[in-house]
Amino acid sequence: MDALYTIYIQTAEQMQMLDITGEVQRLAADSQTVSGICTLFVPHTTAGLLISENRDPYLAGDFFRAFGQLAGDAGNYRSLENNFLAFLFAGLVGVSQTIPVENGRLALGAWQSIYLMEFDGDRRRKVRVKFMEDK
Repeated sequence: MDALYTIYIQTAEQMQMLDITGEVQRLAADSQTVSGICTLFVPHTTAGLLISENRDPYLAGDFFRAFGQLAGDAGNYRSLENNFLAFLFAGLVGVSQTIPVENGRLALGAWQSIYLMEFDGDRRRKVRVKFMEDK
């Protein structure tokens, strides 16, 4: 059975890395998808989705420092909303992920989690989650 859901997330900081794996797994169980795929999509231009390590408490800070080093001086960009770096970081991370579903569970690696990456918070974000059963 195919199912489409929306997760709403309120971010609290300008840049945040929020683990949404538990909520997506709960939706996988609700969807009754035994074998198939889960596609996630963020319909925002200044947020993204990332699958990454879930055990390192320093990872979020390291990601944001690295993004800042890649971007250089924010003052050199001409974005009308003065938030070009949020657009850049979202473009680098991407706005979608696809994960296999096996036996009703997300088939993530042992140390993997799904993160909403906020680059222009604090905002109310949506994550669209689609489960498609193998035919």
